Amino acid sequence: MALEVERKFPDANLDDLRRRLAEAGALCHGAHFESNTVFYARDGCLVAGGRLLRLRSQEWATRFRHVLTLKLPAAVPAGAGQYKVREEREVEVSDASAMKHILEGLGYSAVARYEKVREPWVLDGVEVELDILPFMEGAELEGEPEAIEAVQRRLGLDKTAMSTKNYHQLHQEWLQRNNLPARRSFVFSEAQREAWRQQLGLGEENDVPPVSR
Repeated sequence: MALEVERKFPDANLDDLRRRLAEAGALCHGAHFESNTVFYARDGCLVAGGRLLRLRSQEWATRFRHVLTLKLPAAVPAGAGQYKVREEREVEVSDASAMKHILEGLGYSAVARYEKVREPWVLDGVEVELDILPFMEGAELEGEPEAIEAVQRRLGLDKTAMSTKNYHQLHQEWLQRNNLPARRSFVFSEAQREAWRQQLGLGEENDVPPVSR
């Protein structure tokens, strides 16, 4: 169990951030392709309780990682009023497809899927994620509030618009701005996905639960 404290920067310049991170001596863990499937209980209890159940698959050129995560509402600690704060419980699983079938057998349904290319860095104890999604690019800082503030200034993000919204909420706003119908999922087109996989040096596409709503 861990407390997730984060801020997003939807308008961040990723090239500039990457340069500043390298100059600051930050550690890069390598970009990877990420597929996420969100599950809801049929009785709606997860949504009503402000909880999120997610199965994530991460793919690098040399390895895979699958993680089941439950996010729960959490009390906001002092000084974290301008952050998104959630309690996070997660466990690594060896087989994403088998885990999907287990969840379905327990009464959960896959209701949304989203993809991104994520490039994780670590600077002064703060996780800095450079994210490319089908509808936007942005950055996310996660760590202790005081450390996030310091890294934010160090990377020149103190004058960049920040948000405590999740990517689903940002996607809904993007759809509204572009007069597009509401939908839960946001995934790359086949051509975009193939291009990213080639750029990341990935092999055959991993088996990911197909959801498109």
